[in-house]
Amino acid sequence: MKRADRKRWATARTMTDLGELVIAWLHGEIIQTPGHCGPPCDETIPLIPVLEALNRGGFVTDNSQRAETAADGHTWNTWVSGWADDATLATIRAATAGTGLIAAACRRTTHECDRMPSFWCCPWHDMVCFWSGRCPAMRDAFCELWYVNVEDPEPGRNDLLWGALGAAFAQSREVRS
Repeated sequence: MKRADRKRWATARTMTDLGELVIAWLHGEIIQTPGHCGPPCDETIPLIPVLEALNRGGFVTDNSQRAETAADGHTWNTWVSGWADDATLATIRAATAGTGLIAAACRRTTHECDRMPSFWCCPWHDMVCFWSGRCPAMRDAFCELWYVNVEDPEPGRNDLLWGALGAAFAQSREVRS
């Protein structure tokens, strides 16, 4: 990670700080995040408005994927992962309840990652290490946060996940204001 990026991430003291740093990354002001080794991929550009809402609403996103279909016909699903406190996890669970979306959260000894088709092992410990290494003032906080993944199991569909989370976090932000 470049020195300037490393210095910016080291300034994070709160989830709000982290969310704003991810938004800065989405806009090209930071080259890397603690969990992503480069700028946003082209597929992320259409997601920036909803990712901003999530990050400002307390769901600090670490990674995301749009559902797409390749030229060879291969289709994959959409998902988003990141950090959430208890209240934000409750917002995520409420937004996904009854939709067919799969939301799973891991923290310390509580693991729901076996519910995620895309996970082959629990990422919580590795993500704590990556992020706390770059945001040392947040080290203790990361151990108390949930690492959350929300996935639409239907390949090729983008509207359900991004619509449900976007609406919930836009509403959550209005309530917080």
